[in-house]
Amino acid sequence: MARASRNLDARIAHLSAVRAAVRAELDARAARVQAVVDQHVHTGRLRASLRVESNTTDSTIYIAHPLVMSINYGHTAANGRWVEGIHAIEAGQA
Repeated sequence: MARASRNLDARIAHLSAVRAAVRAELDARAARVQAVVDQHVHTGRLRASLRVESNTTDSTIYIAHPLVMSINYGHTAANGRWVEGIHAIEAGQA
């Protein structure tokens, strides 16, 4: 019967080739998010809040703007008109 080594997932995740592949995927996703955000610049605060973080094995792209949910998914303006979202988050998931 085959047996897997203990902590095999952690050992694989720390391989330099795996870390490089994860970083390449992160960079591609971050570029897609950045491209969408760059098309919708009003004050520049949304663009300035875009962050990419990497640690030993994981990476995260996030937008720290306090109104990111409304900006991304859409919202009703003060005059009652619907404002379509920019869908930058979805661009990073594709």
